[in-house]
Amino acid sequence: MIESTTAGPISRLAEEIESIAQKGFGDRSFVQACAPALRRLLSEKDFLPEGAKEPSEKGYARHLLYSDPEGRFCITAMVWTPGQGTPIHDHDGSWGMIGMVEGSLEVVNFHADGEKPGVGEVSLRKEEPHVPTAGADECVCGCADIHAVQNRFAETAISVHIYARDIEKCLVFEEIPGGENRYMVREKALAYSSDSSI
Repeated sequence: MIESTTAGPISRLAEEIESIAQKGFGDRSFVQACAPALRRLLSEKDFLPEGAKEPSEKGYARHLLYSDPEGRFCITAMVWTPGQGTPIHDHDGSWGMIGMVEGSLEVVNFHADGEKPGVGEVSLRKEEPHVPTAGADECVCGCADIHAVQNRFAETAISVHIYARDIEKCLVFEEIPGGENRYMVREKALAYSSDSSI
């Protein structure tokens, strides 16, 4: 665990999210209800532990900030150097919320429209990209269960993510050439680059 003397704002965010979790919202409404608390966190100065700002050469870095002991939510920080991003993936059935600390990201949501994705083939409908940006009105955005995130910009981006549970695995969707929005689906395990949890 990376020790931090600036954990106060993250602790307050966790307390706010815990009170939201106790109201029994579903995944999508839960992360939407978290948006005001996340915006308050983003208005704080230097709230991230130094270890949670570390990039990775292997791909975007994923740092655990807080995991609810009852498994109702988790908070992570991610660091994206220019060109880094995710494949199209899901959150194991859970929506997520992104708040930008530094830089910008391109987020594209996908929907299976009634199909419950599993390993094999699936059709996906793609939405237009949106670009959450640190310091802008659009610094916070929701992510559908299935989405892709890319840093298509010239500077490193740092983002804070809230999930309706800790995510240990996901499905990855690879477009089938000539398949008209058909994707091959496989399962992938997830791991943290570091544990900066409070």
